[in-house]
Amino acid sequence: MSPDRDESQGKPWADETEFHLPEDHWPLPELVHTEKPHEAPTTDSFVAVSKTAEYQNLRSTFRNFAFPMTVAGLVSYFTFVLLSIYAVDFMATPLFGSLSIGMTIGLLQFAVVYAWTYIYVNFATRKLDPVSGALKAQLEKGASA
Repeated sequence: MSPDRDESQGKPWADETEFHLPEDHWPLPELVHTEKPHEAPTTDSFVAVSKTAEYQNLRSTFRNFAFPMTVAGLVSYFTFVLLSIYAVDFMATPLFGSLSIGMTIGLLQFAVVYAWTYIYVNFATRKLDPVSGALKAQLEKGASA
């Protein structure tokens, strides 16, 4: 079958999504497909990539970052919960006017979650995305070869 044919319909591949607009008017240009779809990688190619040093390094890099961050997040959250259950007087202590220590710590949980998200996104952008993008390209190239 010709590579420019859609297997499911037997007709030439065409993606009309937003192509009638000039490029600078596309609502989400980074999401618009400008290339025809590639063939899906086989199970064998996934298994082969999973045995490479790059993939093993990617997994260990992710795990070495994600598990400690998860533990830190759970400790932070459950410390707040346990303090609110067992240290009621401490948590009820006024800090600023009618704002108590407990309310302040509770509001800080939002800041902590935001900070962890920011840290993870930066980490993933710097360390994980380049390697996973290369592995994805390797899988896609292997599927069409």
